[in-house]
Amino acid sequence: MAKAHIVLEAALLVSAASAHAADGSISKAADHRLKAVDTRLLLTNELTDYSAGFGRRRETTAEYSADFGKTAVTLSASHAKRKFEADSFKAVEFSGTVYHDWNDRLYTRTHVALASDKPVFASRQLANDFNVKLLPNTVVTVGGKYARYFGDRDVLSWSAGGTWYFRGGFASYRYSNYDVDRLGNSHSHLASFRLKDPRGEGLTQLWLGSGTSLHEQEITLSGRKGSYRSIALQRVQPIKGPLAVNVTLGRTWYDTNAADYRGTTASIGLNYSGWRIF
Repeated sequence: MAKAHIVLEAALLVSAASAHAADGSISKAADHRLKAVDTRLLLTNELTDYSAGFGRRRETTAEYSADFGKTAVTLSASHAKRKFEADSFKAVEFSGTVYHDWNDRLYTRTHVALASDKPVFASRQLANDFNVKLLPNTVVTVGGKYARYFGDRDVLSWSAGGTWYFRGGFASYRYSNYDVDRLGNSHSHLASFRLKDPRGEGLTQLWLGSGTSLHEQEITLSGRKGSYRSIALQRVQPIKGPLAVNVTLGRTWYDTNAADYRGTTASIGLNYSGWRIF
């Protein structure tokens, strides 16, 4: 599960969901879309272990988010190592995401990422989402993305989905379609559910994914045809004051034209809210 994509790209795959808090008020979650992009510092360490001799992947990420009112920004830097039985690769990635409210019904999310040209990250990414609030508790999302993978393999994609907010949480779904250079078309489905604790600031989120876009799940499979199924569960547990711990467990099953195997991911993060750089 490259970078636990069903969780962290999450960012990229469920932007409408990840840009919102599981607020206890329907109107608040729908009317203040960027409020959930809290000013915070997040440090995460993640390990994925692959079966059938497909090695391991370890990644460390530092992420900073700041809310400026109608505009919010997230900056991150990651270092990862992908180890195989006979070889290993290291790479770094730098990314930035800008959320902006244009009016009461439209906001956008723009994401840019650059990385080392190794089979660890996509070497470049550019994505944009348009999010429209059709109803007080419903947001529809349409987006597009360009990415280049190891071996100069370009991928263009479009996606569509929506998020339904209810008291104490949300449910979201997103469909994505990809045109992969020298490989053809593929697709993915991603559903997510988040519930906030009835008391306190803790929350729990579940992701369920499936499709044929193997390159989004494992960079080394960017030139392979096949399918996958994935599940991930995350718990955000407040500790004291502005500190919280994020714990995520996930598993992805890969069915390729060369081999079938699975990846099991565990990550832990420390979240410090309210820490301002500027």
